[in-house]
Amino acid sequence: MSDFIASIKANFNERYPGIHHAIVKHYFTSIIILIIFFAFILRYFQLNVGLPYLYFWDEPLTASNALQMIKTGDYNPHFFKYGSLMIYLNLLIDQLYRIYLSLTGDLASVENIRIGADTGWHWTISHPSFYFWNRFLTATMGTATVFIAYLISRSICNRWTGIISALFLSVLPIHIVHSGFVTMDAPVALFVSLVALFSILFIDQKKIIYFILSLICVGFATAIKYNSCLVILLPIASLIWMSYRDEIPRQKFYWLAIPCLPAVTFFFLMPYAILDFPNFIKDVLHQINYYKTTGHPGATISPGWDYFAFQIREFYQNIGLTGTILFAIGLAGTIFRPVLLLILLFPASYLVFMSGMTVNFHRNFIQVYPFIAVFTGVAFYNLHAALTRFYPKLKKPILIVCLAAMLVLLPRAYDAYQTGIVLHNTRDTRSTVIDTLNAMENMQKVVFARELRIHKQDLDRLKYDYAIQPIEIMSAEQNRDRTHYVLPVEISQIYTYHQEEIQTKQAIINKIPDEHIMQYIDNIYIGKNIGKNYIKQNAATMLDVFSTSPSLIIANQIPHEPLHPGTIAFDTCKLSPTGVQINIRNTATLRDGVITTPSYHLKRGRYLFTFQANKSATQERSKSFIFGEYETKITVKRLNTFREHASIKVSIFADQTLLTQQIFIPTENFAQMDAFFSLEKNQRVSVQIENLYPVKTTVKQLKILAL
Repeated sequence: MSDFIASIKANFNERYPGIHHAIVKHYFTSIIILIIFFAFILRYFQLNVGLPYLYFWDEPLTASNALQMIKTGDYNPHFFKYGSLMIYLNLLIDQLYRIYLSLTGDLASVENIRIGADTGWHWTISHPSFYFWNRFLTATMGTATVFIAYLISRSICNRWTGIISALFLSVLPIHIVHSGFVTMDAPVALFVSLVALFSILFIDQKKIIYFILSLICVGFATAIKYNSCLVILLPIASLIWMSYRDEIPRQKFYWLAIPCLPAVTFFFLMPYAILDFPNFIKDVLHQINYYKTTGHPGATISPGWDYFAFQIREFYQNIGLTGTILFAIGLAGTIFRPVLLLILLFPASYLVFMSGMTVNFHRNFIQVYPFIAVFTGVAFYNLHAALTRFYPKLKKPILIVCLAAMLVLLPRAYDAYQTGIVLHNTRDTRSTVIDTLNAMENMQKVVFARELRIHKQDLDRLKYDYAIQPIEIMSAEQNRDRTHYVLPVEISQIYTYHQEEIQTKQAIINKIPDEHIMQYIDNIYIGKNIGKNYIKQNAATMLDVFSTSPSLIIANQIPHEPLHPGTIAFDTCKLSPTGVQINIRNTATLRDGVITTPSYHLKRGRYLFTFQANKSATQERSKSFIFGEYETKITVKRLNTFREHASIKVSIFADQTLLTQQIFIPTENFAQMDAFFSLEKNQRVSVQIENLYPVKTTVKQLKILAL
């Protein structure tokens, strides 16, 4: 067998001498290039996860803010709870991609881009391809961190150590996942790692330029995520190290640069931290209070030991028993290589610092994992040193160490690759159901539950006519022949605002007989194959947040549940020209800042429409308006004056024909509008409400009452 392999090798070397020479000459370079390429492929698999739907809470805080800048031309993010650097970097990517779309004719105007600020739904993405390229940027920065881990380990030990560290980080699931979303955690890990690299190079090569670069990178890291500012301890420690050993001149400039360079860099990258300082300091103080005192629902723990122990368990779960042992072996290397204390300084101090908080999101510790990767590489270096010392007669101990590294890391690499393939090929159930419906025959129309929030990109692929309705309206209308209904299997929520509504909707779904359910759509791949560190499967359709590949049913009939005739009531909502925030129970819809009620069958007669709001500004007055044969009377009640006038347009339609339309000016604290209208015959009546001025107005209640 060995002779056969040798003959193949000799034949290859003879036929391709150029390739053979390049591999031999650039052996280590070839290996690290392969690792970097493999790391990028693993992160590339993550880029289309969920799209056109979002699976991560914080992505719009960066991506949609960047798109908002394109739409408005206002480069003030008006959001400083995170650093602004990633918003601006994604803005650059978005501008380049927008130019491309304009040249290809796929985007006529930036006004066609719809985001949460336009619809009131935080996770709105009209053009998911923008998110894809934003994720591409994050994946590239995550891949670059793998290379930085290689350089750090190589600087401390040797190239083999660097290769092992790079491979460990490249296949680490938690780093792969967070390199595939438009968030801050993987990018900040890159700049924190650069601070460590330049600090070590400063000690190793004694060049002041590396000290300066390390401080600049502190500014970059802080401009991404504020809590990373603690990494400034590394350049401080490196300067103390060099001064103590008298390897650089002791000048005040070096110490003066420590606060100045990061600060100048930070404010250069985040100019609106100065230009909009009140909002900046307000958001920063809010984050401090939120993390330290308020806490986050479902992610709050007692500060101190409980927090510390929780994060240690998270580290253990993410790197496993083998990784923990290797980290401990690498940690022992600090005895022989004191420079490793510099690498340990940031993770240790950062963990202690964060242990004073209450919000326990482990993603805040992504920036620590490159340091764990370094110690893992050092562990194999220590093993090689131990074999060389205690078994001097052992031939080529490096082969034994490399074999051990392969046994540890290659299974991880294989698992990461297989998981990436599954994620890359798995689509959201709301995308899958469109393919299922298109394959069905003898059908004219599909009615989708509005609660599913089916994306327009998917709806455009449907070859049948469709309608989107709340579950209550679907149930209120009579079933039609050759019409299929797509509903969620389960309705849920994170918060408790919609408990009664959920019970109503779930009761309708549960009453659907099995014989009328044509098909279940369930994403078993995400549910069964993706571990804790990947996409968390939640089969329920969430009312108040995004849904992750919810379980669906296709039915040909649903139970008929008539609505209460003559009365329509809405819970509190916030109304603005762009629908910044909306929380309406029951059946109202919001589109382009306009609230629209469903159409209700009303009998011939006279009705009172009542609108209650939470602002006012004028004296009480009554005025009658004549619209054809209908008379409408509006009454505004005054309590206090208000300097900003809201202006609300209320339109009442009968059989889709405008019946009456009024401009309503609410006053401070409370205002009520009463509009009387008459129907000469049985008609379907609906109401539209639109805020004309950019003054948020709270809509307390809408009612239509038969007189």
